[in-house]
Amino acid sequence: MARVRLNGEDLGIVWCAPWRVAAGGALRENDNRLEIEVVNLWVNRILGDEQEPADAEYVESGDPQWPGGYLQGITGKGLKDLPEWVIEGRPRPSKRYTFSNWQFYPNDAPLMESGLIGPVRIVAEME
Repeated sequence: MARVRLNGEDLGIVWCAPWRVAAGGALRENDNRLEIEVVNLWVNRILGDEQEPADAEYVESGDPQWPGGYLQGITGKGLKDLPEWVIEGRPRPSKRYTFSNWQFYPNDAPLMESGLIGPVRIVAEME
């Protein structure tokens, strides 16, 4: 997803092909300033959170202590129990943003490639 601005005017958000916005009256003959604010991949947010201290307990899939046994055989870890801070509605004790009943990635997993993949072009369309 990306928010597109041209010369300070918000042209909207694109999230699927054809990845285009109409410039309308925002386009100048010279000295245009194009801003494209790109959202990172969700997986990178999850990977970033794995760098923070744990605030929930996860156990290996297949561990008899884990009630989610139907996922046995899948690699990774499952949430052992809901943490007290969730049950009691308290603020999260860590700086993490994401929370899941499954720990998909280890804390040493590399970030995935993300960002704007060009080229970016301003195209005049003729009717």
